[in-house]
Amino acid sequence: MERLLSPSMHRRVLLLNLLNGPNSWVTSEYLAESIECSKKTIMLDCQYIEDRWSDYLTIETSRKNGIRLIASPHRSIHDIYNEIIQESNAFSLLESIFFEPMQPAVFWEKKLFLSNSSLYRLSNLISSALKDRNIQMSRSPYFVHGKDERQVRYFFICYFMEVYGIRAWPFHLDREKIFRLSNKINKKFNLELNDSQIVHLAYSIAVTIIRERQGFLIQNRKDPINCFVKTTIDIRKYQSDVEEIAEPLNVILPDNWYEDFCYSIFWWDFGWDNEQEKVNVINQAENLVNTIKNALSISISEQSKASIIRLIEYIYAKHKMFPYKKFMVYDRYLYSSRAIKQNFIVFTAVVNKALSVLEAKMKFPWKTMYLDEILHEMAIRWENLSTLTDEMRHQLSVLVLSDLGKEHAQLLRSVLKENFRNKVDLFVQESHYYDQTISSSDRNYDLYVSNYAVETVDEEINMIVEDIPSFKNLTDLRKYIDKRRLVLPKDIAYLNA
Repeated sequence: MERLLSPSMHRRVLLLNLLNGPNSWVTSEYLAESIECSKKTIMLDCQYIEDRWSDYLTIETSRKNGIRLIASPHRSIHDIYNEIIQESNAFSLLESIFFEPMQPAVFWEKKLFLSNSSLYRLSNLISSALKDRNIQMSRSPYFVHGKDERQVRYFFICYFMEVYGIRAWPFHLDREKIFRLSNKINKKFNLELNDSQIVHLAYSIAVTIIRERQGFLIQNRKDPINCFVKTTIDIRKYQSDVEEIAEPLNVILPDNWYEDFCYSIFWWDFGWDNEQEKVNVINQAENLVNTIKNALSISISEQSKASIIRLIEYIYAKHKMFPYKKFMVYDRYLYSSRAIKQNFIVFTAVVNKALSVLEAKMKFPWKTMYLDEILHEMAIRWENLSTLTDEMRHQLSVLVLSDLGKEHAQLLRSVLKENFRNKVDLFVQESHYYDQTISSSDRNYDLYVSNYAVETVDEEINMIVEDIPSFKNLTDLRKYIDKRRLVLPKDIAYLNA
């Protein structure tokens, strides 16, 4: 959906995506080649981004290192993407058509202050972007529709979730009542939804009610959900709650709106084509969790395991209904997975490999489309994952040396111990400096920390600190130690397998 942005803003979004990554510095040559523009344009766009969103970030440039983005600790860069979408004429038109369908071109020209040619151009952009998701937009009058109404609803749910999230509420419906109903449904049917899924369910309810009152109903209903709606008496208990939410709309919903509502809301839990398929997915999900657990030799609680299995089941059902990109401009899973890939190298490698095997086995894009989402969700749902993976890493053996003598080396050791605790196994020079000679025949250490350059040691493993280590010294050491501990010698064989 990035094509709905202006060419210049689309280019700036791509630039922001590249700068907002795990690497600190990026060369202007790489950026220009990746975005297919000149280095001068890159510099102008960097200046635009920094001037426009100075409260969110700072962009530094260096002839030697390139360009890097420094995010503000008080703002989220996510908000920049929201602002970009909200200011896009194409996205504004699409959102407006959702709320007021069946209006002629002259209505939108007047309401959005568009010329006839501008409206025509934006309409073509929207139609082209929607086509990629099996959705259509008619223009005589303007409305959005598709062969599967559930896909249309799900698309708008994803749109509103990305643009407004939990902090805003774009619907003329009682937010508190809708969330109350979401929690009620979650508890009644033991769905075990987390907070983000509760929000998603709330948006699903709002979008469903609005589409129903506009007359867009689900025409193709498969047997499993029809059977569920007709035979489950308990579901009728919620009809009064839904009617109470819909009351402020002051509209008369169609006679069969309630069954349509149930089919729209419960597709991901009850809308399976056959029960055996669901059982198979659950079994494969359980095998996936066990494979990862055994490969890493870490534990997992039953609650975490059930949550991840539920996640895999949800992704599968969601893909069957909507096998397209879920984000408009900002892929939240991509950004969080970058940090996971950088800080949980072995965990990422195991998940990556396990999903590749599962993808080939099930002919389903587990890795191709959902690696980032699964990494993101597993990191959240796997209780104490950070602690468990940290415990499996070895301690770095560190020899502390000082040209001021053994007493000063002991002081350096105490500073390192206080800052890095179980991450390092510390040793101190045993003899006086003037008697000390480090040779290749001595024991090899992972790291040598000293207040002078040790000539007989490779400089890559010799970190030099001040006599009293500065904040920068400790920061550099922390980065080095954490990076070295990410991959164990025993893991290298697995990664190359």
